[in-house]
Amino acid sequence: MSTLHSATDANLDADATQEDIVTKTKQFDAALGNIVNIIVSYDMGWSKRGNGRSYNSFNGYGTIIGFLTGKILDFATQNRKCKLCDTGHDQKDNDCRKNFSGSAKAVEPDVGAALVNDSAILQEAGLNIKVLIGDEDSSTIAAINLGNPLKVHKLSDSNHLKKHVMKDLYALQKNFKEMRKKEVIPHLKKCFTYAMSQNQGQSAQLARTIRIIPDHAFGRHENCGTWYKDSHKIELNDDNLYYELWTIFEKYAKNAAKFAVIASSQANESVNNMMAHTPKKCCYSFSESADYRLASAVCPKNDGEKHLLDVNAKLNVPPGKHTAILAMQLDKKREKKAMKAKLPSTKSRRNLLSQMKEASRKSKERSEGVQYQSNCGMNISMENATFIDSQRFADKLPDVSVSSEHCNIVYFYLETSGFSKNAEILQIAAKFEECTFTVYLSPTRPIDADASRVTGLTYIKGNLFFHEKPVLTFLPREALQSFQEFLNFSAKPCILVAHNAPFDSAHLLRLIISHGMIENFSKIAGFCDSLTILKKLFPERKGRKDSFKLQTLARDLLKLETPGQFHEALFDVEVLEKLSHTFIKTESLCAICKTYKESVMAKIILPSSKNLKDVISNSIIKKMAGAGISYEILQQVYSEKGEKGVEHLLSKETTPRKPLITKTKKVIQKVIHYLKSKG
Repeated sequence: MSTLHSATDANLDADATQEDIVTKTKQFDAALGNIVNIIVSYDMGWSKRGNGRSYNSFNGYGTIIGFLTGKILDFATQNRKCKLCDTGHDQKDNDCRKNFSGSAKAVEPDVGAALVNDSAILQEAGLNIKVLIGDEDSSTIAAINLGNPLKVHKLSDSNHLKKHVMKDLYALQKNFKEMRKKEVIPHLKKCFTYAMSQNQGQSAQLARTIRIIPDHAFGRHENCGTWYKDSHKIELNDDNLYYELWTIFEKYAKNAAKFAVIASSQANESVNNMMAHTPKKCCYSFSESADYRLASAVCPKNDGEKHLLDVNAKLNVPPGKHTAILAMQLDKKREKKAMKAKLPSTKSRRNLLSQMKEASRKSKERSEGVQYQSNCGMNISMENATFIDSQRFADKLPDVSVSSEHCNIVYFYLETSGFSKNAEILQIAAKFEECTFTVYLSPTRPIDADASRVTGLTYIKGNLFFHEKPVLTFLPREALQSFQEFLNFSAKPCILVAHNAPFDSAHLLRLIISHGMIENFSKIAGFCDSLTILKKLFPERKGRKDSFKLQTLARDLLKLETPGQFHEALFDVEVLEKLSHTFIKTESLCAICKTYKESVMAKIILPSSKNLKDVISNSIIKKMAGAGISYEILQQVYSEKGEKGVEHLLSKETTPRKPLITKTKKVIQKVIHYLKSKG
């Protein structure tokens, strides 16, 4: 087939004869009647809302839109049900629109194949679709090529593509903590977007650029080229994460030809949004109504509101003065809005507002706590359910005299699913005299990859494994009940000693409180941290990396060389006991013990004291929480007894010269001033 380029060359060739020019001109004119290859975008819409679990709409509608014109070239609907036919009417007696009997998921490829391969409108105009732009959510291109003797090429919609990349990256957050840093995923997305923008039409170069993104993120810039400038704040280190990123970007690099040309099916999405005459809350697809309503949305997309004037003209009905004016105004407004939306400044402003909105949402949700959450009314929240009854626990929990005479020492250790404060407990181990205890807990979330490497615990298909061997697990409540029974072996209250007790005790208390078992564990006298004492006993070890890790202390002080057995909670407990018996006196443990009552009160009251965070220091807030003074109690005392009451509550002496909270007037006045400002 001759092209416009060949005809133009004929006109510009000074050496060509007039006869040659005439011949080539005739060839070009003849070619105008031949088939012309075009590029279109395609997408499917549904008359019923769907999500990942329910794609069962009875009706779907698809459109093909010209890549250059942005106009709808053809459209089709598929209806899976006819109400009159289902009630016994003969198909000939009604305008039955049922034309598909497959599943709802099969509608999209079926409509796509019909529009691309069998469109009467395209055949009449002599048009042939050679390239199709669409998302990656269906098998449309396979269905098209199955029924088309000429191969149709696929270009990926850039917007859908970016969403899929982001989805793959966010999936890595479950196992890699480096991916949880807020700037990492946006940076990787930006790298991918730059690669697409700078390599349009060059699929090989685009593939090469995508493949070096993981190296770039890990600080290896030998192959980055001109797009890498200066230093970047993002530099990842986890080798396992590198492999996962390489796998993701390699997948897209192999398909670079599909998006080397930046294309979009947003025009089709726009049409789907224009189908306002078929609201998803109503079902119109059981009759011909849906087809009429969907067809009525095509004209506004192609011709704007002035199509009403054309319809009136065809029907020989005068449109009226106001209709013509309003149609013109609406079309101008629409055109102006579309032009403005494409400006770089508008896009930048839109992104900025989106970021500000998201930052505001996160900030407010953090300060407000759980306000809306699936089944939150049934799942009792620790923050909301416990501080209300703090006074009851303050009265019921006993005040235990912490001493070597009145208490027994129990060594305990936890293995958790991660290193954050919200990590789940996977194993509880303890030792009292010659009695040992260990239990594994069933996790409900994936185990952090770093924690898994340290502990040897993995969670695969609902089963917990320790160094690839399955272990018997119990529900958290069952595990706590077993631990409670173990502590009851002691005739005296128990001081629980752990290496880095603030971490272990916080997780244990969170589990106890969330299961409503605070009073069940009143046998606990308090918690003690062996790490604090050992740092005082061996100050010369400070400054050396990992010098106070349990494994390092066992190697240096006990000459114990069994690195493979550490991070099994029961073994760690036995090592901790040996260290304590060798270097720590029982009196030293008792001296720094934080009582169970104080720990519980702090845990359940601290969330309610967040209002005072900007008023007084964290140490004073923790002191108040440990003493059972919540923000609600402060408000109550202030309303009943005024400033004097608050001052007396905070400064009253528990022992000679030792106030309950503080005697510093500046601190007390800050609290009073804040309460006064809140009325």
